[in-house]
Amino acid sequence: MIQLQKAPPGAIAPPPIPSKGIFQLDVDSDIWQDVGIEEGYPDPPGWLADEGVCKGIRLMLEVDRCNEEERRLSREQTILQEWFSVEWQSVEAAQNNAGE
Repeated sequence: MIQLQKAPPGAIAPPPIPSKGIFQLDVDSDIWQDVGIEEGYPDPPGWLADEGVCKGIRLMLEVDRCNEEERRLSREQTILQEWFSVEWQSVEAAQNNAGE
């Protein structure tokens, strides 16, 4: 439609999507790029065109995953400490009762 000049002004053709591997998409695959779908956007959005914004988004997601992992590890530490405390009490009780 762009070549026939029947597309809206400023329309951007989507990049071709190869049919091989279509079911093995990555988060950065071209299929997720919605540039040109909405009218009134002659330039691609910053999250798509600006490398600084893209890098910032990736870093923000990495920080989020690190924070999630830290919370998970903290819960795991608490569970292990509680388990070890119960085991330690069992060992002490066994030692105290061993002489009887």
